[in-house]
Amino acid sequence: MQPKLESALLAAAVAGSLSLASPTMAADHRDAPTIDDYSAIDINDVFMFRDPPCTTATCTSQNLVVALSTQAVADPLFGSSYHFQENALYRLNFTTRSNARPTANIDFVFGPFGNGPDCPAPQPACQTYRAVFPNKVVIEGLATQGTSGETHNPPMFKTEGGIKVFAGPREDPFFFDLVGFNRTIASNPTAILFTGVDAFKGKNVNAIVVEFPISIVFPQNRCMGTTTPVFSTPCGVWAVTYLGNFNFDDPEKFEGHPEALRQVDRMGNPAVNTALIPAALKDSFNFGEPKDDSKDFAAVILDQILTLDKKFGTCPPTATSAAACNPNVPLLASVAVPDVLRFASNAADGYPNGRQPADRTTDILISLILQLPGFTDGTSAKTYCSEFPFLGPPLQLSSSAPFQISSQSCP
Repeated sequence: MQPKLESALLAAAVAGSLSLASPTMAADHRDAPTIDDYSAIDINDVFMFRDPPCTTATCTSQNLVVALSTQAVADPLFGSSYHFQENALYRLNFTTRSNARPTANIDFVFGPFGNGPDCPAPQPACQTYRAVFPNKVVIEGLATQGTSGETHNPPMFKTEGGIKVFAGPREDPFFFDLVGFNRTIASNPTAILFTGVDAFKGKNVNAIVVEFPISIVFPQNRCMGTTTPVFSTPCGVWAVTYLGNFNFDDPEKFEGHPEALRQVDRMGNPAVNTALIPAALKDSFNFGEPKDDSKDFAAVILDQILTLDKKFGTCPPTATSAAACNPNVPLLASVAVPDVLRFASNAADGYPNGRQPADRTTDILISLILQLPGFTDGTSAKTYCSEFPFLGPPLQLSSSAPFQISSQSCP
């Protein structure tokens, strides 16, 4: 990676930083009141990286991997009970515009969970999906089902025309000492109270993972990153989920009829809504669109950053503007507003240029926003796979008491 661009990318990571709002669920797990009622369409995290991953600014990887996780803190003990929402739309929006208006999308809708033509009784129940890619490419398949057995069900992949699709349970890839974070934020006088215990250890999620040629959503030479005056690129992705009333057999019914859909959640960067949006506005943020973030939420985010900076001494108690005392504000604005996960084709993969499952996003964010060089919360990255679908296999319990987590093999 070019040295200047590398420095800018690291500094830009403050975009997903922390706040003094009420104790939170990070990164975006159960982040707002409304989404607590719809766990199957609660977006936890969004990841984006190339396959094979790019480690330098010059990269020949032709494929892009995008993953979104839902169903926060799913318990392995009840692995067979978690399914995708059937009356919902899961959408990945892509943009090549600086105003973040979408230029392409990938849509997923799921059928009801149960027996039917695809899995007639007495076979186990199943759930079908239909994925619609740009240029009306449609891929249909079966979601992998969770199980309470000692071994996870083999993941079911669908591959067509250079596109790979997976939908099913995986280990929650996010790792963070949430208790330590909340206690640190609540401390008075301020104390660093991280313990190194991962609040998301031992939990699963439902995940949608797709791999496809980059050119489907990001045309060549449209996603070049710059460092002057700050890191920026017009390209990015964000996920959004909707509740709707449409026929699974007619996936285009909702096209052109947005009134038939109710937006419930959205996510781009880790921790923006969770940590930078006040509790009273979290639903409003989830119901919004990135194109409106500048006018609707930029000032709110800056106020939250200023409050935190004052608490930890980054800004003096008399400061009235984060921009006046925090040198990272221009970078924060370029990355977090609008809230899309950025993609620069001329930079190495790794947050905030996309996001890999093992990226230590929270360490970077806390280190930079609180000016604690080398900070780590002490948690360990999870088990990830070097092949599709890249997220680690779902956790399963042993067959006998005391029912410990049993080791699983990729994929």
